[in-house]
Amino acid sequence: MKIGEVARRVGVSISALRMYEQRGLIEAVCTQGGTRHYDEENLERFRAIVTLTRADISIDALARLARIRLENATGNSASRQVEAALTEMEAEVQARLKLLESTYADLRLAKQRLAGCHGCRKKPTRLNCNGCAVADGLQECKVMRIVWDETDDV
Repeated sequence: MKIGEVARRVGVSISALRMYEQRGLIEAVCTQGGTRHYDEENLERFRAIVTLTRADISIDALARLARIRLENATGNSASRQVEAALTEMEAEVQARLKLLESTYADLRLAKQRLAGCHGCRKKPTRLNCNGCAVADGLQECKVMRIVWDETDDV
């Protein structure tokens, strides 16, 4: 299949696919006229690349991973390098997961506490909400630091 079809099926731009190819993540078969052709295996590799990059795995990390097998003479050395690379990626993903979990909990708490403001007729400023237990609780949520702008009271 041609690059446009792959892009459509994978859900990314043609330029993204070309960049993955330039970075050594995939190799297309080209006709004499320069038209790229991809098979089902290429399609699945593109899908894997897209999934991993959407999970915030860097192109550099994937490119390093893609080169390991070619740069090693034995399965032993290649597998050990792949394992080390995967361990590094795993640690990075775990750190992002912790951040996402914390952010998710903050959002949920803010939504729960914000329900206490439903029906309030006061203009939502720090001055007007001073002393309100709901407003005080909302200020404990990181996301509400974006909503509660101190300049509103000036």
